[in-house]
Amino acid sequence: MKFVLNESALLERLHCEPDSDTFARALELADSVKDLIHPGFAVKKLALDGVDEKGVRVGDIFFESRIVAKKLKGESSVFAYVATCGRELSDRIEGTEDLPDRHLLGEIAYQAYLSVMEVMTLDVERTFGIERKIYLRPGSIRDWKVTEIRKIFTLLGRLCDDLDVRVLDNGMIVPLKSTSGIFYASDEEFSSCALCPRAHCELRTMPFDEELHSEMHRH
Repeated sequence: MKFVLNESALLERLHCEPDSDTFARALELADSVKDLIHPGFAVKKLALDGVDEKGVRVGDIFFESRIVAKKLKGESSVFAYVATCGRELSDRIEGTEDLPDRHLLGEIAYQAYLSVMEVMTLDVERTFGIERKIYLRPGSIRDWKVTEIRKIFTLLGRLCDDLDVRVLDNGMIVPLKSTSGIFYASDEEFSSCALCPRAHCELRTMPFDEELHSEMHRH
């Protein structure tokens, strides 16, 4: 997909003035890497084959999480997804030794990630007729281990290879400015971020809800 830098959003992220040297350098770097920015995503609809109190089953894959089981009770299908800023830009960042430049490139990569999530949202609405949905991500929910992202990659199969995205044994995704999880159609106002107490997370979409967190962890 074609990426167009949102300069206003980048400026806000950098907490600097439009005429600052920092912003000028960020724009210079963005122009220098424009041919390396190739964000992408993959989505796959899957039948939900079983839900019990310990987790959910999709095909031969069992996701172990009581909270996910509670959220998916009564659902017949889910969607697995992965979204990424792109490998080429990530490799450029990894090869950059200058720390200020590395930081600025990371912010550009984050903008690329946000843009691909927006495109994915529109594509899901157009392809599947889903306007509102709930995202559930391993690692964002306390009882859903981040290592279970590997199972999502197994379900997505070659779609991850096509994006040149891989997951490590510890659940970390490469490139770093990437996410993976599942979502399902729902009119409920909810995000797994509401159950994640992590203090600082650039991907947070909803404040931590301590009351809901306690309720969902009651067995």
